[in-house]
Amino acid sequence: MLQDAFLELLNLWVLVAALVGIVAGIIIGAIPGLGPTMAIALLIPVTFTMEPIPAIILLLGVYQGAIFGGSISAVLLNVPGTPSSAATAIDGFAMARRGEGGRALRFALYASVFGNIFSCLVLMALAEPLARFALDFGPAEMAMLMFFALLVIVLFGGGSKLDALIMVLVGTCASIVGLDPISGTPRFTFGTFDFENGFQLIPVLIGLFAMSEVLLQAFNREPLVGDATVPPLQSSAVRLIELWRMRVTLLVSSVIGTFVGILPGIGSTVPAFMSYNLARSRAKDADQFGMGAPEGVAAPEAANNAVTGGALVPTLALGIPGDAVTAVILGAFMLHGLAPGPFLFRDHGLEVYAIFEALLLSSIPTVILGLLFFRVAIHVTRIQPRHLLPAIAILAIFGAFSVNNSLFDVWVMLGAGVLGFLFRRAGFPVPPLLIGLILGAPFEQSLRQALLTSGGGYGIFVGSPITIGLVALIVLSLTISLILGRRKART
Repeated sequence: MLQDAFLELLNLWVLVAALVGIVAGIIIGAIPGLGPTMAIALLIPVTFTMEPIPAIILLLGVYQGAIFGGSISAVLLNVPGTPSSAATAIDGFAMARRGEGGRALRFALYASVFGNIFSCLVLMALAEPLARFALDFGPAEMAMLMFFALLVIVLFGGGSKLDALIMVLVGTCASIVGLDPISGTPRFTFGTFDFENGFQLIPVLIGLFAMSEVLLQAFNREPLVGDATVPPLQSSAVRLIELWRMRVTLLVSSVIGTFVGILPGIGSTVPAFMSYNLARSRAKDADQFGMGAPEGVAAPEAANNAVTGGALVPTLALGIPGDAVTAVILGAFMLHGLAPGPFLFRDHGLEVYAIFEALLLSSIPTVILGLLFFRVAIHVTRIQPRHLLPAIAILAIFGAFSVNNSLFDVWVMLGAGVLGFLFRRAGFPVPPLLIGLILGAPFEQSLRQALLTSGGGYGIFVGSPITIGLVALIVLSLTISLILGRRKART
């Protein structure tokens, strides 16, 4: 299987897709205010005419490149290109101010590649066994698993738990529009045929992440990047012995990023700061952190890049997205006929392993392109997102229309964009809404199938070792959340 999958990569278009994705991702990540979620949402319609393997590799290249690209503006301008780069900015910008911006960017690049390689290996090791294990899941097990995933998003997604709960409920309610999955009767369609298919995922995510960003930037009077002087970017190499000395930090940070990324809804910001704080607590010269310590750059970058592989584990094996970006990528997989879940490896093993190997091998062009890109990085970070708004809006409209060649999808996209703008302006997190929309329909279907099987008895949800284990995890999650909440209240 692995050999056949590698042969699939010996295709010019696969190489072109990987290179274009990485370059586009680095540029988008380096521009403050943009991010991988919006970029991938816009690019999904572009992949309609592509074969599944190059299409997915293009989108994953954007994902990988953007996470690293966020460190460029974080180091040079102290303005994180992506939220997870905020931890990198603490020591990265301090290094840049004393003329070591080149060294800081190289540490960020090498740590990013290390984290990516580690998480890809974990992805290849865990995804198929987890999918094989999930083949034993019945409706009750799937219902409990999805409930656990939604609960984790609410409890540990960061920010207000009430806000996250409201967004999950909004997304879940939106998912029930259309035909009843059991009886086939229309629900909340208001007599309109277009609503019978429900809200299509691609127009909704384009609206939530691309069009809402256009509206936010349009109403944002202050530029994200000012006219501050960029510190000189001196060329300074990083020796192998320096990376070897921080090998434990890189490994521990990669482990944190990978396994926190596996948990649904947490994202890459939390493990980045966890890794930074752990590296500082372990360091002999902890007082140097915050003043330009190289390990303060390497630790968060290894962690937030390791999240990419970790978040794909539940996405591909169970069909449960690990964060907002993988929720969008899940939509791309479905669009190309590769439905994530327990049957993905059985039905499309060749394509999946080709994508895994491409993710692993893409570390080579990432290093080369990253080193070549440093010299033009200063100019890219100066681009204002508002200068790109007209192009983003046009791409969003064409992308939504091209899904089904339907104006109805354009209206859905515009409506989702306005709602996303209002929610984000009010401080509500949008990713829980999207994940609620994705998991709402299968959760309802599994729940109702389980209840029909048991004749309405709730004992089916504690009737097998798997469901009992999931109930234990739910109780444990609630207990941990309660303890953490009380500690936070005390401090």
